[in-house]
Amino acid sequence: MRLVSINNCESGMVLAKPIYNEDARLLLNVGTTLTEAHINRIKKRIAFIYIKSEMTDDIIQVNDDIPYELRTKTIASISNVFSTIRNKPTNKVAITNRLSNFRSLKETFSNVVHELQRSSDHLNLISHLQINNDSMFEHSLNTSLYSLSIGRILGIPEKSLHILGLGALFHDIGKLQLPKSLLSKTDLTDEEKQVKRSHTEIGFEMLRKESELHLLVAHCAYQHHENVDGSGYPRGLKKNEIHQFARIITVAEKFDQLIREKAMLPHEAMEVLYGYCYIRYDIEIIDAFKKAVAIFPIGVTVTLSTGEQGVVIGYNQAYPQRPKVRIFRGKDGKKLSISEFYDIDLLTDLTTMIVKCDAIIERKTKVIK
Repeated sequence: MRLVSINNCESGMVLAKPIYNEDARLLLNVGTTLTEAHINRIKKRIAFIYIKSEMTDDIIQVNDDIPYELRTKTIASISNVFSTIRNKPTNKVAITNRLSNFRSLKETFSNVVHELQRSSDHLNLISHLQINNDSMFEHSLNTSLYSLSIGRILGIPEKSLHILGLGALFHDIGKLQLPKSLLSKTDLTDEEKQVKRSHTEIGFEMLRKESELHLLVAHCAYQHHENVDGSGYPRGLKKNEIHQFARIITVAEKFDQLIREKAMLPHEAMEVLYGYCYIRYDIEIIDAFKKAVAIFPIGVTVTLSTGEQGVVIGYNQAYPQRPKVRIFRGKDGKKLSISEFYDIDLLTDLTTMIVKCDAIIERKTKVIK
């Protein structure tokens, strides 16, 4: 099984995992031989796919940490709840629907927490990027999954993990009350920056009044832009003055932003987080995140600094940014036959680096804000 960008798919490739749309409806099943029509049909909604590959079928078993159907159901539930929070109901029927949406999300999210708790594998970072969707709902769920994985490594009890996960889901909800043009604008005036920053206080006020949510969920929204050195907002709190859950969420949501918006490779995003430890982020939380995730999961296609191209076939627990790679295209760009494949362990070959990951479609200019 091999993970490839939809932009690098070719006719004749055979699907190793099913493809679903945003509503969890099956588009193409396992065993489908791709045609140009198939590829063009799914290109706008899918970022990458798993295909069958003779070079790795003997050693690779790729498991999703969250079943795709559960993931899409959770995103739909988040969308429904965000909508009801934004449009505060006034009549009895609307209020009943609002409570129903909240309870449905909490029930669905309990299944998410359960799936993560029962998994013994590292969280597969790249599996969260399959849909070409930059919505707040995708960002909220990714942030929640990363936060839960960190929490699990830190030994947070399951009951508290539910609160952490919901806090991460709702961390940016205050942005619903801000103009969309402001959220997408990059060159903000000082006044506009202050307005944008107000989403933490707006989110707190929105969530603290929700009877279906623990008050700590509201505090996660309030504190997730506080920095451990006191340079954050809205109150300029320092390390232990910031709740542990908020410190976790700020790491998780920044990582997702770097991967999704800046198109960084996972290990590059992790390096950025480490660059800000003791300033913005808690080093203990970043260390826990590194232990929790598979930065380059088995099956992903990578390009090395030597020009060689291969598939990740294993990773070292202590140094996940230095995986084992099976090479199928040589330094000269020539595709190798099966008998010519060879393996490189980047933990022993320290002069060779991963420079491109096929799951990251475009490398954008990296500007850290």
